[in-house]
Amino acid sequence: MKFIPLASSSSGNAYLVDDGETRLLLECGVSFKKLQKLSGYNLSNIAACLVTHEHGDHAKCYLKVVQCGIPVYATAGTRDALDCTLMDLIKKTEGSGQYIPLHLGSYDVIPFPTLHDAEEPVGFLVRSQRDGEKLVFATDTVNLGYQFPGVTTAAIECNHDDDIVTRIDQLPERLAKHLRRASNTHMSVSRTCRWLAQLDKSQLRDVFLLHLSDSFSNERKFRQAVERTVGPTIRVTVCPKEQTT
Repeated sequence: MKFIPLASSSSGNAYLVDDGETRLLLECGVSFKKLQKLSGYNLSNIAACLVTHEHGDHAKCYLKVVQCGIPVYATAGTRDALDCTLMDLIKKTEGSGQYIPLHLGSYDVIPFPTLHDAEEPVGFLVRSQRDGEKLVFATDTVNLGYQFPGVTTAAIECNHDDDIVTRIDQLPERLAKHLRRASNTHMSVSRTCRWLAQLDKSQLRDVFLLHLSDSFSNERKFRQAVERTVGPTIRVTVCPKEQTT
């Protein structure tokens, strides 16, 4: 199973998952024209799109995606926030309130709650029936309270460095307020590393770092910190703001 980042920043997020049989789109937070370009003008073979929450950098072109025949799945909170009944609903079981797994082509997808300033944000555990590999995908969450055994790929938010955030007070108040709010609703590199330290890494092959802040991140430092956490046999990739190839 391949995880393919197309765009990853506060300007827009979109990612592909491909196991050779089924392709999924995770997030559609760029313009539809840009999504077409980044995907190589090949959206027709995407089985479905999964959206984590309603913010524009994650759901910007959802309506265009639906209109071109790709089912877009979201929670009830996300659908209500976007006021769109055309989205397919990620349902919960009665009583327990747990999300019902989705079966999309060759994938089993388990949604799980995340912590963000959105109506009902989720992450996704994606398992390929074709090769048995597992992807955990979690972005725009201040923390992550779940562990997943047997994950082969972890695509995890690594937004900012708390040490850099302390410089906020040196900025104009309006900008400082905006950036302080952002840092309080996204996962820092230290929290990312703490979560990865606890993760079952027996099958882990790749870690992708998502959604780095333009103002409060250091790509080289973040990669090195995560590499020290997961060890030398696991590949660490910082997702680019926009894929160029």
